[in-house]
Amino acid sequence: MKLLKNIKLSWKALLRNKSRTLFAIIGLSIGITTVMVMVSIGNGAKKKMAEQFEKMGANMLVVNSGKMSKVIGRLQQVNQVTTLTLNDADAIAEECPSVEKVVPTADTYLKIKYGNTATMSMVQGASSDYPAVKNFPVKEGRFFTDKENKLSKRVAVLGHEAQTILFGTNNPIGETISIGNIPFEIIGVLVSKGVSAEGANEDKIVVIPIQTSLRRVLNRDYLNRIFVNAKSKEVMRSAENEIETLLRKRHKLNARNKENDFTLDNKLNAMSAEEESSQVFTWLIVGIGGISLLVGGIGVLAVMLLSIRERTSEIGLRISVGARKKDIVWQFLFEAAMLGTSGGIAGVVAGLLIAYIVGATTQWQTYISVYSIFFSVAFSITTGLIFGVFPALKAAGLDPIQALQKE
Repeated sequence: MKLLKNIKLSWKALLRNKSRTLFAIIGLSIGITTVMVMVSIGNGAKKKMAEQFEKMGANMLVVNSGKMSKVIGRLQQVNQVTTLTLNDADAIAEECPSVEKVVPTADTYLKIKYGNTATMSMVQGASSDYPAVKNFPVKEGRFFTDKENKLSKRVAVLGHEAQTILFGTNNPIGETISIGNIPFEIIGVLVSKGVSAEGANEDKIVVIPIQTSLRRVLNRDYLNRIFVNAKSKEVMRSAENEIETLLRKRHKLNARNKENDFTLDNKLNAMSAEEESSQVFTWLIVGIGGISLLVGGIGVLAVMLLSIRERTSEIGLRISVGARKKDIVWQFLFEAAMLGTSGGIAGVVAGLLIAYIVGATTQWQTYISVYSIFFSVAFSITTGLIFGVFPALKAAGLDPIQALQKE
């Protein structure tokens, strides 16, 4: 009952000057709105980044064939070295204890044709563990087996976009397509994966057995890259060191003290870099929101001080009829808390609305958690209370005789 009475008295006092109270609430709500919108964008970026890395495979390392160094006066025919081989992939799988699965790949862009329809697409040779390591499951049909790979079978699995271009809504399983004038039977279709973190369209792809790719399509014996699945996130750096040590030994780089003729892409490093950038962005948000809330808090302070000045005689009368100092303090803290609560709620509503509009009308993904809503309201109330302490103590310290004389 006493709590409800204090709330009613607080609202009655605040509504004596509606415009002043409104501006104080707006000041706080602007700070909360700013924080809500910026946090929603930051959380949306984090969520999108996590989804992209999850699509790629959370425990994945990529061994890329290194770039050839340019030699003055010599025509450079290719931009990749040719030392990364199937034997390297087998050695990584057998000799690196932190590695679970390995997928060697060799790819190029080729013309894909079905009937009168043709398109240029990435043709990627891979082993049978491709769906597991790349986190790229089959939607229809099946993936080729290890036996089909060893026998260099002419079978293919289409990406979602490649299927749509060539077959529309028709079922492609069992149909024959031409890859660089070589016929391949379609045995499966991959799920839609969209664009990778590197910007590559992973839906416009055709996956064939690596042995078939090297022997029948590309006519070469070297790889573009090797996808490696570590046993867990905790051993990814160990796996990276093991792979680097092994490949340097196999490529005889230590004896000649040469640089690596390969590059290692650890997705954990990329995630860490993104998280660091996100953390900097978060602290920037906190700074901007803090300044906005400071301005709002000063507005609360001004409203409370003006309220005390206008209600001096009322405060003196309450003290003279038996009100204790703590009753006066609590009364004005309640008013400050009411301002903080109103500003917090208004800021959250405005923040949710603006975040929704930003997410719906731009390419920025937004996400607001329930935790951030409660935190924003609590922070607004705390700001109101902090800036209401001084006026409350000042009101409680008034001399009742002098206060009654001021009318």
